[in-house]
Amino acid sequence: MFAKLMKFMPLIIILYSAYELNNLWTEHEELLLSKQGAIPAIQNRITKFKRERKEVDTYMADIESAKKRIELVAQEVESLQKKLPSNISDPENLAMFQGFTDNLNIREVSIVPGQEENLGFYFKKRYELKGKGTFLQFLILMEKIAENERLLNIKSVRMFKDDSTQFRGRFQLIKAEMSIEAYRYNPDHKEKREIEAPPIEEEKA
Repeated sequence: MFAKLMKFMPLIIILYSAYELNNLWTEHEELLLSKQGAIPAIQNRITKFKRERKEVDTYMADIESAKKRIELVAQEVESLQKKLPSNISDPENLAMFQGFTDNLNIREVSIVPGQEENLGFYFKKRYELKGKGTFLQFLILMEKIAENERLLNIKSVRMFKDDSTQFRGRFQLIKAEMSIEAYRYNPDHKEKREIEAPPIEEEKA
């Protein structure tokens, strides 16, 4: 019996070897397919990294010129800031407005100062002026305010017909309301000079 079994031993060895080789080949093919399936994802990641590297290179190439442009803008803002007055004086402004209206004989004058508003590199303060006079008187008043050496801006003007009074010669009296703004620089404001880094995309799984 053993002699007969030994007679078929070479065939058994050949068949077993063929079986093992087939298993190894199958495993190799599966491994190869899995690696080939990962190739597109790897290629996409390589393409993305190359694009991001190109964007970073472009950003770094431009960063020096961008810094120079930002510095020039900051210097211009700071130069303009220094041209603004260092303070807003209510007594001086109120006296000035009152002097203008008195000289023009504008009646029932009311001048109310508002609160300062912080607008970054400067502060703004508004004065509400009301009075009664002729259109010509208010026109001259606006010219005097505009020509004054102080930095003032007439933000808005509203005029109303006054039916409660008679004509003043050839001119009818009207009521007017003006919003006048005064400015001063903000010594605590420093213009931003930093350059923010570009956003980094999150890698998708």
